[in-house]
Amino acid sequence: MKKVYFSILFFGCSVAAFAQYAPKTAKMSSIINAPSKDVAGGEKAPGTVIWSDDFSNAATWTIDNSTQTDAAQWGWDIGTTEQSWYFNSGIASTSGGAYAELKNGNYNTSTQAINVTYTLTTAAPIDVQTLGGTDQVTLSFQQRGAIFNDDQQVQISTDGVTFTTVYTNNDREIFVGNNNSALYANPENVTVNLATFLAGNAGSVWIRFTWTSRFPSNSDVIAWTTFGWFIDDVAITTNPDFDADVTNTYWGTNGLTYYKIPLTQVAPIDFGADVLNSGTQTLNNVTLNVDINGTIGTSAPVSIPSLDTLSLLMTVPFTPSSATPTTYTATQTITSTETDDVPANNAIANVSFSTTSFIYARDNDVPTGTTYANGTTGFETGNLFEIFADQTVTAIDVRLTGGNGGTPVGTEVYARLYGIDSNGDFVYLSESNPLIVATTDLNTNVVMDLVPPVDLITGDAVLAVIGSYDPALVVTNAGVTEPQTSFFLDGNDMVVNTLYYQTNVPWVRLNFDPSVGMNETSSEISLASVYPNPANSVSTVNFTLPVSSNVKVTVTDVTGKVIAVLMDESNVSGEQKITFDASSYANGAYQVTIATDTSSITRKFMKR
Repeated sequence: MKKVYFSILFFGCSVAAFAQYAPKTAKMSSIINAPSKDVAGGEKAPGTVIWSDDFSNAATWTIDNSTQTDAAQWGWDIGTTEQSWYFNSGIASTSGGAYAELKNGNYNTSTQAINVTYTLTTAAPIDVQTLGGTDQVTLSFQQRGAIFNDDQQVQISTDGVTFTTVYTNNDREIFVGNNNSALYANPENVTVNLATFLAGNAGSVWIRFTWTSRFPSNSDVIAWTTFGWFIDDVAITTNPDFDADVTNTYWGTNGLTYYKIPLTQVAPIDFGADVLNSGTQTLNNVTLNVDINGTIGTSAPVSIPSLDTLSLLMTVPFTPSSATPTTYTATQTITSTETDDVPANNAIANVSFSTTSFIYARDNDVPTGTTYANGTTGFETGNLFEIFADQTVTAIDVRLTGGNGGTPVGTEVYARLYGIDSNGDFVYLSESNPLIVATTDLNTNVVMDLVPPVDLITGDAVLAVIGSYDPALVVTNAGVTEPQTSFFLDGNDMVVNTLYYQTNVPWVRLNFDPSVGMNETSSEISLASVYPNPANSVSTVNFTLPVSSNVKVTVTDVTGKVIAVLMDESNVSGEQKITFDASSYANGAYQVTIATDTSSITRKFMKR
């Protein structure tokens, strides 16, 4: 069974709001051919198409465009001419010719209709039992489009009155105009097993494609924006005998997926999959197999009755080596005693992640899309991280999108770190100095030192964010995540303003590099360093004084307490090397301060 982060269920919608985000309470404790007719008879063979439509006859469908009279601009229409404001062509479906298209005004001219629900429904019921001799059937169709603020659902009814949702696009990555990976394929093939909805009642079935806003109470036209939705080649087919259908996959630690893991924060990683038996017969010895760089893991084999779904979890989580930074690739397969009739729907994409020296990242390192302000105020956006070993975080790494529509040069931004208190509320811990964005800060990884660094304790959870009081900030996204693990604060006050979650992952990372921060420069002290760093036992402080000076060198802990005085002398000049034994120091972060009468410089080191 998939773990839930901290075993806490978070409140909020399961999709992103206003093109990117979805509300969350402030408390963490609250995560083909024209219609065909078959004569009544025996059950059709598995994989037999018993009903299909390619929109060549518009009368097969009933359109309700919610009082909108111009179908060229609003609602559904059936034809061969593409009419949306965004796309330049229709759907490249298998049958070609006519298709159904949904649009709702033009975003560029703010002509979106509000308070509307558009439906496209089969005009007559489909008698599945008569046509196929079974209620074990699958609905399929081809689609093209994207999700913005859309509520795109596919529904069926057995009485023509009450409709049940059997498929939705609403959990997909939001398309914001530059993350083309969020666009549906052209065409994308969709299949939905209807057997669980039709069991014992498959005499008459109506199919409906319905569209509205996911924010129906919002009167802002932005909430009613769609890029467009195209449908073609709808069919109902009898189900196969044996079909293991992977409906969901999971990998990560305590509900969080990390693509870069510091060696000090290595923890067991789970791999799992939800498998639906879409066939008519029981599947036996169904197993999830995971190969990670030659290390093989499996789930316990199970039998899955027809139409049941079971969660498969690798019995022994995979723990990366904490010795050397390594890249890992996980190859996953589903096997069973029986030969799968439809192997394509249980293929699982490979997963790659790596261990690192200092970087902790939830993003997948592949820029895809952006997070930006909803309105006229600034915002913060970032990710949750769980801490598995005591360590000091010295910086937050971020990536700001540049170019057309990106963060303007001159924008002031900051990085900030929050903890979580016993009530589940976010609490302020530290932040960086403000950064005035330069051209060299765009489309690259930027290290923002925390002042002061923060000592994190095993079991802590923190939220790292990038923020600005200027709504011009545009943050790079890289990948998608489960809801309630990446967040968006509309405004800059965690207490007053509304916190949302987003399913796109902003490029916001923790950086544990002990050499980051505290590296001031001084005209009087040069070439200052502490090595080795991290330290275990004997370490050396090295610095050079161009002119004779009084010098005091001290070691302090994170509270500012002086641990040792390494030098306190007069008339010192030239290159200096001071050796000291740190073996008795507790593990953690320390500072070496080199001070003269007129200047000082600090270097940070870690004791392990």
